[in-house]
Amino acid sequence: MQRKRYPIEFKQQLVQEAGNASQVARRHGIDVKMLYRWIRDSKHADWQNTPAEAKAVTSYTPSPLEKRIWKSRSFVIL
Repeated sequence: MQRKRYPIEFKQQLVQEAGNASQVARRHGIDVKMLYRWIRDSKHADWQNTPAEAKAVTSYTPSPLEKRIWKSRSFVIL
């Protein structure tokens, strides 16, 4: 599985746009939690000094096998 990486310029643009984070995230097809993290991280001085390649964002997509396993599990309430 590959990590989804966003360029620092894209992150900075979204952080600047983020008047309504939910709408901005939806418009750009990212999770709002990720945008909130970028906003929080952008307020730290270390963020400015960190190279772009170190600011990789991970996302997880379950494999077809995992999806089948999750669907097949049933919970019995006694």
